[in-house]
Amino acid sequence: MKSIEAAFAVTANCPGSCSPDAAKGTGQPPAGELSPNPPQEGAGKPPLRVGPLSEISGEKCTIVTDGNLSIGVYKIDGVLYAIRNQCPHQGAPLCRGEVGETHAPSPANAFEPALAGRVIRCPWHGWEFDIPTGKGLYDAKARVKTYATFVDEEGIVWIRR
Repeated sequence: MKSIEAAFAVTANCPGSCSPDAAKGTGQPPAGELSPNPPQEGAGKPPLRVGPLSEISGEKCTIVTDGNLSIGVYKIDGVLYAIRNQCPHQGAPLCRGEVGETHAPSPANAFEPALAGRVIRCPWHGWEFDIPTGKGLYDAKARVKTYATFVDEEGIVWIRR
């Protein structure tokens, strides 16, 4: 049987917002780690401040807003991930949904849990997304936008936009 990631076609090609292994060789620090060179002023949109790393829990989403932009920040297995707080289906506040698991493709009458603790389920219609990659689990083309995160030398979490 294929690995869970292969079964769902979850890719690790998401610099700065995936697992530490996925970020190797990308020129980006692993998600949620100290950045050797945080973004400079004037280089596109300034980063969005989330807050102290010590205040980000692995049990709930931290939602930050900037005008009409709303982003949810999650800590999964000690790694930070950020996704747009808007379901691409009908605009629901995605990050208000439940985080859990899904079921891997399996034989009839067999239910194999998969991706535990990293699947966000839309509160309106139940569409599921893999938080680290933003990949929709129901459609190979569907995605929710992900954002890279970094922690500065003072322990403050930021989102790159």
